[in-house]
Formats: sequence, structure tokens, C-alpha cells
Amino acid sequence: MKEIVVVSNLSCAVICAKWAWDLGFNQIRQILFLVGGLLFGPIMLLILYVFLVNKARKEAATGGKIF
Repeated sequence: MKEIVVVSNLSCAVICAKWAWDLGFNQIRQILFLVGGLLFGPIMLLILYVFLVNKARKEAATGGKIF
């Protein structure tokens, strides 16, 4: 069971770092989100998802449309 949690948090950490890069954060913030993803997993993904939606809304992209 512990292995599943480790793999899950590792996956979350990699996705967090990628999303932070897509948002244009500097390397220090990317590393912070990577470490946060390792420790807190899905909570960090939720925070970055909100950032991504707000960025898309500001740019009037399709991902930012809220009905």
C-alpha cells in the first residue's frame, strides 16, 4: 500500500512541475511545486489547476470558459 502512495505522489510531483513550467513560473517556484507535489500530491494539483483555469480565462482561451 505504501508503494502506491509513493508512486501517486511522484506522479503528482512531475505533473505539478510541468504545469508550473507551463504557467511561466521561475525555476525556484517550479522546484517548490515539485516538492509540494511530493509531499501533498493532489492538493498541489488542485492549486495549479485553478491557476491554469484563471490564466486561460484571462487569455480568453477555450479552457477558461465557464458556463
